[in-house]
Amino acid sequence: MTKHSADMINPDLLDEFDESTLGLYLDDDAPAAFALGRVRNLAPGEALDDPNPFALHVVLDGRLAGPRNWYGPGNHFTGGEQGLQAVDLSARVWTLDMGGGTWSAAANRPVRRAMTHALIAADAAEAAATPPVVLPDVETLCDIDHPEIRRNAVRLRRTTEAGTAEAILKFIQPMPYRFGTWQERASDTLARGTGMCTTKANLQVALMRAVGLEAGFVEIPMPISRLGMLMPKAWLSMMRPTVKHYFAAVKLGGRWHAADASYDDEAFGVYLKVAPELSYMIPAYLGEGRPYSPAMESQGMDMFGIEVQPHLHEEMGKRSRFLPRHFEALNTRLDRVRGTHRHWAKVALEQAAREGTEVRA
Repeated sequence: MTKHSADMINPDLLDEFDESTLGLYLDDDAPAAFALGRVRNLAPGEALDDPNPFALHVVLDGRLAGPRNWYGPGNHFTGGEQGLQAVDLSARVWTLDMGGGTWSAAANRPVRRAMTHALIAADAAEAAATPPVVLPDVETLCDIDHPEIRRNAVRLRRTTEAGTAEAILKFIQPMPYRFGTWQERASDTLARGTGMCTTKANLQVALMRAVGLEAGFVEIPMPISRLGMLMPKAWLSMMRPTVKHYFAAVKLGGRWHAADASYDDEAFGVYLKVAPELSYMIPAYLGEGRPYSPAMESQGMDMFGIEVQPHLHEEMGKRSRFLPRHFEALNTRLDRVRGTHRHWAKVALEQAAREGTEVRA
């Protein structure tokens, strides 16, 4: 194991710290906090082996696993975790001694305050993203008879089927795209107001079916090089080269149309940085003879050449290998683009004030 002072290492590691969950909530204070820690390089199979109970660790890249837990890029944990070691790949871990004299120095009071707020904000955001312990039965996920689904379906109905389908797509598409659990009901996604491709498609299909449209689901391959633009780069080495992308389809004029409402404008804007030729697909549209799927368009696929499935029971019934903390770390790039982390920063300030933790870390 080698150790380096954080302020002497490659600035690329500061970028990885900045894309961590704590880095997101530290915001402008991230460089100051980072400089007070050190970075450890762990070879595959090498243990973290830090007995310090006051240590705060952030995984910069790679994966650490132990008997009970595993942590991926951007995840943080305290010295209470035991038996963690780098698995599969080498790992780099930033460590801060929160019981040491340097951290306790008067000059570091502002960064201690910032760290306290960041830890509280990260906990609050993770708690809000945590699904219930008992997940719903997969056959109940497209709950078209839920009162809120019915109410919104009526509100989105237009004079033509194409107009109704487009109104529903334009209602779903602005919802922020966020990586997360996919075993939730359409009504749950509606209440949450965010979703990933699977859950947004499930809500879209529920609304379309609630107004009497024939709707279903489409599965296509998605290169991780494309989807990976939305996540911190340290996660890419841990992903499969190709993943499955799901979106809704609707039958208009006797023909199935791709109707992909997965990506909101902010997420799509990330893609446009490397594929500006797709800018004509904003704003989203849908009409008879006018299918819409940025994912298919970017891969040169025929948007009418789709195979439509009636449900996603098998896929949505699978338990994810990721926990809420992993999803929160996956979402830092998107959250920063949207500025949604500021809500949890405000929650942290209010909680710190109530609990008197203004300067304690």
